[in-house]
Amino acid sequence: MISNSTIEVSVNDLQLGMFVSDLDRPWLETPYLIQGILIQSQNDIDELKRYCAHVYVDMDRSEPFIAQQRAPHAAAARDSSLQQSPGRPMPHADSRTSSSATNWHQPPAGTQEAEPLDVLRRVKTYADICTAEQEIPAAIKAHDIASTLFNDISFNLEHEIKIDMQKAHEVVDTLCESVIRNPDAALLLAQLKTTGKALYDSAIKTSVHLLAFGRHLGLPRKELAILGLGGLLMDIGKLRLPKAIQAKRNMSLTPDERKLMKRHIAYGEEIASQLSDAPEEVIKIILQHHERENGNGYPFGLYANQLHAYSRMAAIVDCYEEIIWGEPGMPGMKPFQALKELKENAQNGLNYTLVEQFAQCVGMFPVGSLVELNTGEIAIVLTHNRTQRFLPCIMIICDAGKKPCSTPLTLDLRTAGASPSGIQYAIVNDLPQGAYGIDPQKYYL
Repeated sequence: MISNSTIEVSVNDLQLGMFVSDLDRPWLETPYLIQGILIQSQNDIDELKRYCAHVYVDMDRSEPFIAQQRAPHAAAARDSSLQQSPGRPMPHADSRTSSSATNWHQPPAGTQEAEPLDVLRRVKTYADICTAEQEIPAAIKAHDIASTLFNDISFNLEHEIKIDMQKAHEVVDTLCESVIRNPDAALLLAQLKTTGKALYDSAIKTSVHLLAFGRHLGLPRKELAILGLGGLLMDIGKLRLPKAIQAKRNMSLTPDERKLMKRHIAYGEEIASQLSDAPEEVIKIILQHHERENGNGYPFGLYANQLHAYSRMAAIVDCYEEIIWGEPGMPGMKPFQALKELKENAQNGLNYTLVEQFAQCVGMFPVGSLVELNTGEIAIVLTHNRTQRFLPCIMIICDAGKKPCSTPLTLDLRTAGASPSGIQYAIVNDLPQGAYGIDPQKYYL
């Protein structure tokens, strides 16, 4: 997307500090899955030369000295207006860092180095090894041991006992193998099964979503395990926050609570840094999942490829779960609305290409979501049809009057045929979690 602050630049004229917002060809015709590159090394320039003759540089998102070189007086005027406006911080100003983070940490060593973009190149296309129904028992076991792990982690933190990372790796490996065989079983359980502790449930949901996301992108098995572990530990710092706000959504936090909530990044990094074998990428997921590509995130206000690709994925999953899951008295969004909002958020710091890929991963009707049929009946989406996403396998749990069915009916919409009333079954509406007071757990688990 070309903005008013964007200029066309020959790749031979690129300089360190320039932010490349677009190419002279579609991003998907290059190895870059990530849109937007802050030029931080000669390697970045050399790589672009392999694919492009010219690129588009966004001056507003480039380093300030670039704008000053191009238009010194305009840049000086802009910088002056920014300094006079307390509501809009400078791109790398300390004001962008949470008050809790200013004294505990500086940006990690290597932050200013470009992250390798080939980390997200597809290396494998996964096929379902079994049906979701066949995978459910193994997925239940994986879910249960994950919740047990969080009980142990919470106990250990409370009593200052070292966390058993070997056990964490084993838990993630079990989840990972289940998702590789068939992701729908783990996704369904992540939606429907609960431990009774919102923070634990959120960690498991995040881990499963990142595993499924990585599988969809075709990442190798080793990288899936890193994503899964990052998702599981991403918000571990919240365990050190007051219990009253641990599971609150951002939209319901007071300003003071929001400041306190931001401390979970510092706490999480502190906990993870004490683990001898925590992968570097996991630490980056913990540190960066609230950063945004336009520099408007926290705690460091990083830009574009200053962020690790896995952190960008984690940011999308985190935002998705924030908007699709409500709280008591505050229902979440419908899946379609949630994906639409995600795409709108891509203009405010989420990576657009990865948002598109995530939307394809979870589908228009995510596994475990509620839908309304053209018969008026309500159903749970059980599994995706990989080639016909609008025709999933469902379980009808409520009749046209929204009354619970005495015997739920499982249907594959590809082969279901006509309903008793003679019309072909079709989904006409997606529903938010808890619609009509329905608790899907009662019907499936």
